[in-house]
Parts: sequence; structure tokens; C-alpha cells
Amino acid sequence: MTIGLKTPSNYYMELITTFPPRPITCEVELTATQNRINSILDKRNITQDDRDYLNVLGTLVYDYEQKHEVMPVLKGVKLLNALMVEDNMAVNKRLGWYMGN
Repeated sequence: MTIGLKTPSNYYMELITTFPPRPITCEVELTATQNRINSILDKRNITQDDRDYLNVLGTLVYDYEQKHEVMPVLKGVKLLNALMVEDNMAVNKRLGWYMGN
């Protein structure tokens, strides 16, 4: 056994055998992984094993999204407008002239 690695608990082994962490290759796998993450986050008490497992699953989701999710490049007024919409902010009348309203 390699020095520095601790033996996984029975619970952690159950986590990784119930839903083995594998690279995500399609939207179906992404959804399944997100659902697994949500089911753990919905628990009342999250253990260190849960956190470790969530870290692995989150990394897999991040890697997939970096390769497959196109992020639009927003600048200037379009960026400001998108941020305001995301935060459910109404356009202030003083900004209206600038925003084209």
C-alpha cells in the first residue's frame, strides 16, 4: 500500500460501487451524475466521505462542461444586461437611456 493514502471506509466503498465515478461522455451521463450529486446534497448530515465523493463527481461534471458547454462571450452592455437578468434586477430608469430602453 502506498504511504499517505488511507484505507477507504465501508461507506465510501458503498458510494463508489453504487455509482462508480467515470468520465462523463454524454448528456444522459451528465444528468445522472448531477442527480447523484443532488441526492447526496439533500442529505441532512454530509460526512467527509460524502464531501470527498462529491469532489470527484464535481470534477467529472466540470471536465465534461469545459469540453462540451459553449460559454458565450459577453462584453459591455450585453454583459451588464445578462447580469441584471440573472439577478432579477430591473433596469433602473437612469440606466434606461444607456441600455437602449
